[in-house]
Amino acid sequence: MKNIGILEVHCHVKFLYTLCKICKTKDTNVTIFTTKSILARLEKYLENMDQYDIVVKEGNEGINTFLKRVEKICNKRIDLLFVNTMQVTNYYLPRYFGFNPKCKKIVTVHTANAWLKQKPVINLKKPILTVDTNLSSFIVRLFILPKFDAINVIYAPIKDYILKETDYDKKIFTLPFNFYDKTKKIDKKENKKIQFVLPGQIEEHRRDYEVVLDSFEKLFNKYPDKIDLYLLGYPVGNYGKLILKKCKKMKEKGYSIITFDKFIPEEEYNEIISNSDFIISPIKIETGSWGIIQERYGMTKASAVVFEAIQYAKPLVVPDKFNVIKELETSALKYKSAEDLEKILVEHIENKNKLKDLEKEAYKNSENFSLGVLQKYFTEEILDKLDSL
Repeated sequence: MKNIGILEVHCHVKFLYTLCKICKTKDTNVTIFTTKSILARLEKYLENMDQYDIVVKEGNEGINTFLKRVEKICNKRIDLLFVNTMQVTNYYLPRYFGFNPKCKKIVTVHTANAWLKQKPVINLKKPILTVDTNLSSFIVRLFILPKFDAINVIYAPIKDYILKETDYDKKIFTLPFNFYDKTKKIDKKENKKIQFVLPGQIEEHRRDYEVVLDSFEKLFNKYPDKIDLYLLGYPVGNYGKLILKKCKKMKEKGYSIITFDKFIPEEEYNEIISNSDFIISPIKIETGSWGIIQERYGMTKASAVVFEAIQYAKPLVVPDKFNVIKELETSALKYKSAEDLEKILVEHIENKNKLKDLEKEAYKNSENFSLGVLQKYFTEEILDKLDSL
């Protein structure tokens, strides 16, 4: 029997839930190290909590002190520790200088360039941020990363990028952010309309909403009674307000477009996506990480929308430059422009058989990320080879 520890003191509750489920097998005991606020959110997802050992940071306990306590526990009874989220910032990193349990350790790298970029980056307009960014990256490479026996990435193309573009020479695993759980699937309601959803906060640096709205302006004109468009995110900043203003004008024309000005309750969110036909994400490929280091969605950084397509078994629509994993290629549609997006969607609006075939592919593809498949990977690639890490 192996003892597995999972440490999450920052965020990413869903990823914590995913690892808890994957790591809990007939051959393991699992200990969760976390905060009270994260645990309260985890309890909404994780059934059978009594099957897990839980170590919680006390209210008057600082992160440094808590990590010391985690280290002592790991030294006594943990064989493998997963560290889920470690922010590459000068504020966050010093807490991990002295943290080095004797057990095997795997850290999840969410942003490849921030962790592994070899050359310094320069922005003469932001000298202080340039120094902070390069110092953080230097600390990670020289003092933090060497303590870990392997890394995990949540999206397979990140592994490909690290192998090709960096000199990292230890094991790289691919345990995803989320998984497909058929037992929690909500049956789709019969709907005469084809329903499109666009998840995520309405932020300028994340997604290009104009492309989608320009395309749907024409689609609503062609099919006024056949389609619905949901924007499942609340607005952020002036850009978010401008997008909602544009949506309001479209609604005034009689178009069926549904928006929200605040956080959507999870039950409602799940129901809307479960009843949808497509998940659309006009991802802006180039994005900032910490400081001035650039990341690339689909290559050095994952996008949550991929895991939503997996979780809900839905066809995915993304820009053509986004790197879709091979397991989802047959249920993903790619577009180059608003006109191209319109053309692609018209084909599926007018051809119901084509839409049904795409839906079948989405179900089949999500099965590649079922809990059984991921537990098999964890057992064979990590647990059974733990001594060789």
